[in-house]
Amino acid sequence: MTLTSYSEVDCVVSDRVRSGPDKDNIPTDVWSVSFKPGQPVDALFAYINGILDDALWYEQPNHVRFLLDGRRCLLYPERAAAHFFTSRESALAFIRPLMDFLKDIDDRKAAIQPNYNRITHVHVLDILKLLPGTNCGDCGFATCMAFAAAVSRGKATADACPGLSPPMSEAAVYPLLDRDGNLVSSLSLNIDTTALKERIREQDLRIKDLENRLDKASKTAPVTPENRPAPDIPSPVRPVSGLTQREIEVLGLIAQGYTNNEIGNLLFISPHTVKSHMINIFNKFGVSDRTQAAVLGVRAGLI
Repeated sequence: MTLTSYSEVDCVVSDRVRSGPDKDNIPTDVWSVSFKPGQPVDALFAYINGILDDALWYEQPNHVRFLLDGRRCLLYPERAAAHFFTSRESALAFIRPLMDFLKDIDDRKAAIQPNYNRITHVHVLDILKLLPGTNCGDCGFATCMAFAAAVSRGKATADACPGLSPPMSEAAVYPLLDRDGNLVSSLSLNIDTTALKERIREQDLRIKDLENRLDKASKTAPVTPENRPAPDIPSPVRPVSGLTQREIEVLGLIAQGYTNNEIGNLLFISPHTVKSHMINIFNKFGVSDRTQAAVLGVRAGLI
């Protein structure tokens, strides 16, 4: 697929704003632009979902949402849109950066781990019926209603509730791809994750034990924005455990608590590139989060 052209451009101010009671004082950031890419873009949804932290892929209707240069973007199979511009000119000028972003994703598909997880809308009240209703806060939300709303929007997963009853069955959804790696359909198979959950629980306990020992051994003052030390970017060393020098640098900054954006600024690379390095580190270490990667990096003597 080659993404070099587009058509059917539509640049407007929201109908709701234009017809509002204060239509003569239109805000400065209400322009939106939409257009039709030269080729369908739904084959890119899983890759955008895999590389952008804020990407959300919805099943119905089929579309993905994400931020690009601070603009809210929505991609449908044959339509793209971006919102919140200060003028018609700035909205139209954003089409080319968005097209360049899509082409870059398409060109780098082989190097990106796709994420086929899509959000299926479930009504908040249906989710609330499954919860204990205690508002205990153990899930990280103030109330069960807030947690149910987060699950419905794809911002949380139901298993974060400790009071949730065990499921009647579990299923894994596997992607069925064509020869070009595009998602054709999916296949759902029942699985038993009991052993996996036990291994994860044991690993979490070992990590927490290590973190507790590190905390006790540390005599430094709590890190604040005022006294945060300068980043300690590892000096060049031989790659260990298959990690490249750049991945070791990223791992060292992950261990120091820096965000993707901060790491990108420190290493003069984009947040998208940082996330690609993180995915490679996770895959090589066989872990699924930053803390586990940092702990294994310390054990391996990399950081």
